[in-house]
Amino acid sequence: MKGFDLGEFLAQQDVSKLDTLAASKDRYELIDIDLIYPDPENFYSMAGLEELAENILLCGLLQPIRVKPSKDPGRYTVIAGHRRRAAIRRLVDEGHEQFRLVPCIRDSGASDTLQELKLIYANSDNRDLTAAELSKQAQKIEMLLYRLQQEGYPFPGRMRDHVAEICKIS
Repeated sequence: MKGFDLGEFLAQQDVSKLDTLAASKDRYELIDIDLIYPDPENFYSMAGLEELAENILLCGLLQPIRVKPSKDPGRYTVIAGHRRRAAIRRLVDEGHEQFRLVPCIRDSGASDTLQELKLIYANSDNRDLTAAELSKQAQKIEMLLYRLQQEGYPFPGRMRDHVAEICKIS
């Protein structure tokens, strides 16, 4: 059986058209750090913030933070970039006001399930995961894939095989 490819799967679904349309409406903008909340669902390590803050102080923010509108009007929640947000928060708290306006990409409309999968993909390929993070990631992916099934998107084969493929584990 060929490995499960979530991107390929989504490309075959009607949701891809909606997400492509939504992605075309994603907006780049500068958002005040005070208006950006961390996502309470983020379970990845926030280690190395001091080094990251020093890097941002020296080089600037090299990659924008991806956010979505929060439940609180006029506020945003991080989809990808939790460590960058925390490092910038630290810099602003230390008096580096030039970092107060954060370059962000405002996500515009993917389903909550797909946004959570974006968070996992953004983090899983960019860092070495601890055993605890890998376990939590596998549980979260399984829950999200079952949620996609409930939303009407069938997955052929065994769910645990799909989770293992996405997590790149056996």
